[in-house]
Amino acid sequence: MKAGSRVTGRSERKREADRLATLSSYKVLDKAPENAFHRITQLVADIFSAPLASISLIDADREWFKSSVGFAESQIDRNESICARAIESAETLVIEDASLDSRFAGSPMVRGEPFIRFYAGAPLIAPNGKVLGALWIADTVPRFRITANKLNQLKSMADIVMSEMELSREIGLREQAQKTAAVARSNLDLTLALSDIASFRIDLETGLIDWGGAYMKIWGEDAGEAASEVESALDRVHPEDRETIRLAMSAAVDELEKFEARFRIVLPSGEIRWLEGYGDYLEANGRPTLTGINKDITHSIDQQEQLKLHTRELHHRLRNLFATLQSIMTLTKNSATSIDDYIERIHNRLSALNRAQQILLDTNFVTGSFAALVDDLCRTYPGVQWSGPDIILAENAMVSLSLVLNELATNAAKYGALTNDTGAVRISWAIRPEQDGPDIVELNWAETGGSPLQAAPSEAGFGSSLIDHSITRNLYGKIERNWALDGLKCKITFPAPDERGHS
Repeated sequence: MKAGSRVTGRSERKREADRLATLSSYKVLDKAPENAFHRITQLVADIFSAPLASISLIDADREWFKSSVGFAESQIDRNESICARAIESAETLVIEDASLDSRFAGSPMVRGEPFIRFYAGAPLIAPNGKVLGALWIADTVPRFRITANKLNQLKSMADIVMSEMELSREIGLREQAQKTAAVARSNLDLTLALSDIASFRIDLETGLIDWGGAYMKIWGEDAGEAASEVESALDRVHPEDRETIRLAMSAAVDELEKFEARFRIVLPSGEIRWLEGYGDYLEANGRPTLTGINKDITHSIDQQEQLKLHTRELHHRLRNLFATLQSIMTLTKNSATSIDDYIERIHNRLSALNRAQQILLDTNFVTGSFAALVDDLCRTYPGVQWSGPDIILAENAMVSLSLVLNELATNAAKYGALTNDTGAVRISWAIRPEQDGPDIVELNWAETGGSPLQAAPSEAGFGSSLIDHSITRNLYGKIERNWALDGLKCKITFPAPDERGHS
């Protein structure tokens, strides 16, 4: 076989694979009959006074009849299909007498029932140019000299069929996107609830509030109804703090400042709670929206005198958490392509924050186990393994490293070693003594077995910026990336903490 023939064969196989992929994307094969398509088929049969008509789709090894008039078969072998010839070009196929045409005389539909003689098929052409099948009519007697006007009518009807398929696909994609967004929102609410954080989203045109997370725990069990609008929620704010909230909201909307406030609410029982809130203004589906979070800080405000030191440590941790959330929410909003993309990204990064916060909560609120943090990450990403001595880290270092590892793992799952079953990630670390300064923690991230990397990304996204910021500014460390062919390699170094977890 000549080299040119091999290249042509590969090219044809590639085109056919692309065509089948396009057909599959419409999710129409073997689907139950639909009235919209049957009406078109019947209309075409009536217009052309044809006893036989069909909307046919050509799969890998069969012609499948999406809708048909005049025969009962649901499919035939592709090798015996007349319609299969229609996908070889984007032109209408006309056969005046199939019994006299050597290409089709042996077809079961010509030799036997329904004894096709005349055939005319207009291709079904997807927006990307791939021919998926044909809308065809047939007769049991030959027809000669079909007019160009009639063929144009048939082609117009084929375009209508394709438009109907495209509309059906778009509806399916939108429904799937809505389901995905609903799942992401549910997961986000669960993450916030586990963190004892309430989320809010205010439609500034209607004043309606969409609550999430632990809002009933914070604002009261009746908050879903009693605080469903801005004014009713403000009624629950302490009278001395209402003007503070109004000014913060106005600044967020009119001056595009971040919404941040500490205020009291009065529950129906008379109980007073202190809340700290953060929010931001954005356009959600073209509507002005204020979105953010609330945290109940009553306990820290009301703690007894002998617990002041612990209160300061806890407040410091909350401030760090809110500062981190502020940075993530702001930069994620700027890089998100849609509200659904915004929710998904926020969910992933809040999960990383929650992972660190939960470990801190299990100890003393201010320090946590790095080994426990990595082990928890491995439960989410089974392809990740780790080894290294346990290190007790301060809250800021725990949060920073949790965000760093989450970004690396997310990227590995989307683009790197964790995109297939053969890939793996190895996290290892050790404490390295330094002669001229404090000991150094050397943390290595090594990906293997993933798709070969061609080169480093041409530009850094928010995830890379978040990694660099967390390491250089929060950990006072350094990061080295090596985009090796077999996977990303990272070496992170930062000062080792002392016995109390402080660097």
